[in-house]
Amino acid sequence: MQYSLMKKNRLLTGISRLLLAGVVAGLMACAAPGPGGGVSTAPKKEMPKVDPKIAAAYQAALDAMRAGKTAQAEKALRQLSEQYPNYSGPQTNLGILYFHQNKLDKAKASFLAALEINPDNVVSLNHLGIISRNEGDFQQAKKYYEKALKIDPKYAYAHLNYGILLELYMGKRKEALAHYKRYQALTPKEDVEVKKWIVDLGRRVKQ
Repeated sequence: MQYSLMKKNRLLTGISRLLLAGVVAGLMACAAPGPGGGVSTAPKKEMPKVDPKIAAAYQAALDAMRAGKTAQAEKALRQLSEQYPNYSGPQTNLGILYFHQNKLDKAKASFLAALEINPDNVVSLNHLGIISRNEGDFQQAKKYYEKALKIDPKYAYAHLNYGILLELYMGKRKEALAHYKRYQALTPKEDVEVKKWIVDLGRRVKQ
């Protein structure tokens, strides 16, 4: 059964939120896990050792975030970002926290702040692509995804979201199909929903 674009778009919205719920950016965000646990494979830069106290405070903030204690997590992440302004992880996770609360202006500001600290933060680039897409700025979203993939060609979730943009918003089915396939190849466990999209889109590309 083929998926209509409207039905597929509804599925995408739910799946995107589910995937993003698993995001935990590294403290220095040089090798940050992406949505659903995918990890950026971009080359790691030499970074100073992290004080165990900082790491423990950051872990506590992430634990609060996972437990749904949003006020506690926000307070802790804000304190970390103020006390340790050279680390992009706290700003990245603040952005994710705000994203899930639909505070998109705050989310965008946090992701941009993370990029000021670390321009190679693919997690922030990926989220900014989603926000730009939802704002209707498809060209800007395209730039964010392409930048993320230039930094890390194996960052699966940038391929997934770029494919969504190309198919549903830019009408570029063939290019979207390639990104869906790349996402699937980079994901350890096959994504059953995306497998359906690949089959459906493959048929339409051949028409």
